[in-house]
Amino acid sequence: MAFERFVRAGRSYAPKVSIWTRGQIGFNRGAVKKMSMRDYKYAILFYDKENKRVGIKLTNNPSEEGATKISFGSTGAFISARAFLDYYDIPRGETKRYDIYYDDENDMWVFDL
Repeated sequence: MAFERFVRAGRSYAPKVSIWTRGQIGFNRGAVKKMSMRDYKYAILFYDKENKRVGIKLTNNPSEEGATKISFGSTGAFISARAFLDYYDIPRGETKRYDIYYDDENDMWVFDL
């Protein structure tokens, strides 16, 4: 196999999600790519109280219950989640980053708080 030159500089491409102080959930470029987020327009949020995990399902159906619009920017994407974070009392006093992974059993993207 031939070598491939890596020419992209900048931040890590490891998929990460952040909970921002202003009540949004942000996704870095690595997460946007790994999750194929550009193929979707909406996200649905879930919470596992027992294990303190957030689940995210992506959809293109705006009428699906709980669908939240995905906004894309130059460094990734984000969704508004203030009501979700407040409802489940998930802290957002400071921005925190988490690893995100696909959970086959629940058929959604998940990050552990």
